Amino acid sequence: KQWYQRRVAITAGDYFLPASQVIAIGQPFLNHKPGNYLSQFDILGYVLIGIIFLVLGLKLKTEDIKDAMKSCHVFTIALISSLFITGSIVAAITAQLPYDKLGAEEKVSVLGPYEFRIGLLLYYSVPCTITAGIVLVAQAEGNLPMAGAVATVANIIGCYTTPILLKVFLKGVEAEFKIGEVLLKLTLSILAPVIVGKLMQCIPKVPEAVAVVKRWVSIVTSSCLAIMLWMKVSKAVADKAFDGVKWQSLLILIGFVLMMCAINIVVNTTFSALLCMRSTYIRVMILMVSQKTLVMAVTLVQVLPIDLGEPGLILVPCFVAHPTQILVFSMIAPQLKKHAFDFRCPRFMPARLINFCEWINQNEKPEKRKKSRLRLCVDTTA
Repeated sequence: KQWYQRRVAITAGDYFLPASQVIAIGQPFLNHKPGNYLSQFDILGYVLIGIIFLVLGLKLKTEDIKDAMKSCHVFTIALISSLFITGSIVAAITAQLPYDKLGAEEKVSVLGPYEFRIGLLLYYSVPCTITAGIVLVAQAEGNLPMAGAVATVANIIGCYTTPILLKVFLKGVEAEFKIGEVLLKLTLSILAPVIVGKLMQCIPKVPEAVAVVKRWVSIVTSSCLAIMLWMKVSKAVADKAFDGVKWQSLLILIGFVLMMCAINIVVNTTFSALLCMRSTYIRVMILMVSQKTLVMAVTLVQVLPIDLGEPGLILVPCFVAHPTQILVFSMIAPQLKKHAFDFRCPRFMPARLINFCEWINQNEKPEKRKKSRLRLCVDTTA
């Protein structure tokens, strides 16, 4: 009986995040008044953000970052891909699509309102996901220290790079976007709680206590995120922002997200091949770097200027993209575990280049390097 209860508790914890998000999105369409009332208090949103990133600081492990720096080429390209590449691709694609104009009362385009483009730009400009990515990397038996380091550093740097990218991508939008004010708000609401959480680790028994209540801590952060979503959607429903949005627009959003999943996989696999990465790092690039974090997207909506668009509509692409990407990569993770492969220098490359590839990956002994010259570019192992 105790085993059954423990198993039920673990399963409930694993599915708490998606279940809470579904409730947060659906409930306002039944009764939006409670959430709309709470959305008037901006301080509540900042408190919820502070709790989420305080927990991140409590779980931050500097040892993972030190381990990741031993393979700095993987660490660097993972940060570049996560922070800059995907957002630039989405900006180039969506710039050619005929969305409705910002602030238009009548929604004509089948692609949806212009807020949908802003939401896509926002979601694909934020850093890689933390929890879901690490879980999938663990399932695929990837390099967990590298995954944890990339996720942590990318999310800290991302609170500064994402607003700057949005400013560049939305330069044609007639909205007041004070980048300095946005960066200050993000520093106070994201970076400061992370620093406080990391400092709290210096207090005796705090790290042990966090490890003991690890599952409950995850539930608290998921609840904070769900409450933020609930308030934003409630306000959007109260303002009738969803009126006129076509159901075809949501299907197109799903198709766009699936396309971006494929593009991310191709881009990060290409980076892995160019750097001749080993299988454990390839899994990090595909499963961690290819995904985006919903927490940062919701946080940014909280601090963006109001005249940039209706927050509830901006978050719709984020609501669609996040569960879709998790579903896609959760199916890919077991396949990467079963069919592990390494990227190695082709045999026609100069010996010095082959030796350099082996050296930066630090994966083979010197006496085995000569044999590796005869291997193909992709080495598939059992």
